Amino acid sequence: MDEKSKKYEGKNSVIEFVEGWDMIQTLGEGAFGEVKLLVNAKTGEAVAMKVIDLKKHTNAAETVKKEVCVHRMLNDPHVIRFYGRRENGNFEFIFLEYASGGELFDRIEPDVGMPQMEAQRYFKQLIAGVNYLHSRGVAHRDIKPENLLLDANDNLKISDFGMATIFRFQGRERLLDKRCGTLPYIAPEVLCRKYAAEPADIWSCGVVLVAMLAGELPWDVPSNDCPLYTSWKECQITRLPWTKIDTLALSLLRKVLMPLPGKRYTIQQITNHQWFQKIFKVSSTSLRAEENTPVSKRICSDAVDAGLSPSSSDASRLSYSQPGLGFFSGSQPVHQNDNNDDEEPNNLPGAVFSFSQPAHIDDMLLNSQLNTQTASGSSMSSPLQRLVKRMTRLVAKVSCEEAIKHLSQQLIKLGYTWKIHTPGVVTISTQDRRKMQLVFKATVYDMQTMVLLDFRLSRGCGLDFKRHFLAIKHKLADILCSAPVTWSIATATNSIP
Repeated sequence: MDEKSKKYEGKNSVIEFVEGWDMIQTLGEGAFGEVKLLVNAKTGEAVAMKVIDLKKHTNAAETVKKEVCVHRMLNDPHVIRFYGRRENGNFEFIFLEYASGGELFDRIEPDVGMPQMEAQRYFKQLIAGVNYLHSRGVAHRDIKPENLLLDANDNLKISDFGMATIFRFQGRERLLDKRCGTLPYIAPEVLCRKYAAEPADIWSCGVVLVAMLAGELPWDVPSNDCPLYTSWKECQITRLPWTKIDTLALSLLRKVLMPLPGKRYTIQQITNHQWFQKIFKVSSTSLRAEENTPVSKRICSDAVDAGLSPSSSDASRLSYSQPGLGFFSGSQPVHQNDNNDDEEPNNLPGAVFSFSQPAHIDDMLLNSQLNTQTASGSSMSSPLQRLVKRMTRLVAKVSCEEAIKHLSQQLIKLGYTWKIHTPGVVTISTQDRRKMQLVFKATVYDMQTMVLLDFRLSRGCGLDFKRHFLAIKHKLADILCSAPVTWSIATATNSIP
């Protein structure tokens, strides 16, 4: 590897990776490390690379081993692809499909949600993905919008298998006993030790549907100590968030969020439900066209919202954000090691690499099938074009120094805790509505003709992150561009680190 590799100087470590792949930027971080975006300098192919510091996180090795063991079994359109792994010294590298469409939570407007037609489409894809996982005997156990990514064509991909486990092997099924997941999304029986895998995942899918339709979570935790949950159990649906949800969709939720797992809808029953099968009418021809247009072709409208107006022929293939890949569990997970729940069988069914999942990293780098998200068929793409679709970006009309100064002043006024460890990157800490830790970062990019403030979630609830982003955006109004800015991809390309 020595003659093929080069070094990346990180904040606390030196990371080696294969020559010919440029490390564009950090996509996100989690319990044991960071997720980096790698782009092949010659082909423009992109992959996401998890970097785990085994020396810093002594308990990570076994968890990562189990995650890889489960993830390498999977090959489905609605599951993030696993490409390979490499261990080098104190570091473990996991190579995954790069989802350029960002995270599902970014499409959910806080306290509003999204149109039913969009929610139905994502929910159908989520159910299809979960059905595949269950058919392979895999329980995800941390389904939430932060762990649901979108590809360039706006198709949902299930990610983050750090809490996944095998519940069925060679036809024998076992109950699970590990309390894990993210509190608002976990099923009530998970809090009571022994539980069946499939109904627990289905419950989490139901909570995701509530978030998509209402823009808020129905409860903090599904226990009798939570009044919002007990009112749901008593069928009190004349209060928020249920009053925001259509009657037909609500009838499905009543069956999916059934407290007793034995009475909860199965996936087959979900797919047979009227709301699931309903064909929503689109009010205009333009909306019909948009429904069938990939995200990369719809990006210009999002650019206008951010104060950007690409003016070159490359506009149709430009993407403005990156996915903060949910690394293990990013939202204050419950993670208690109980008994032997995560002791996986040694010989997992189908634990082999398919053509799209090369067995060796060198094969991965040479595999012509790895043309994930090459921009509009082009063999080359710029770092700017590799930024994923995200709606939490702002464009300022001041210098980078002034932007950071204004941002820090407003953060103080709003009562945030913040710090700058890396030049141009402001780490902001607060609490979400559940009084759990919420951490997000604002990176300031000098685009020569403008300054881009890129906000991304590091840890916590995605919906609450967007609420805080909107509050900060309002306070920064004086320095933001009030009209679309005409700019050149050529001048901006070299400005993204």
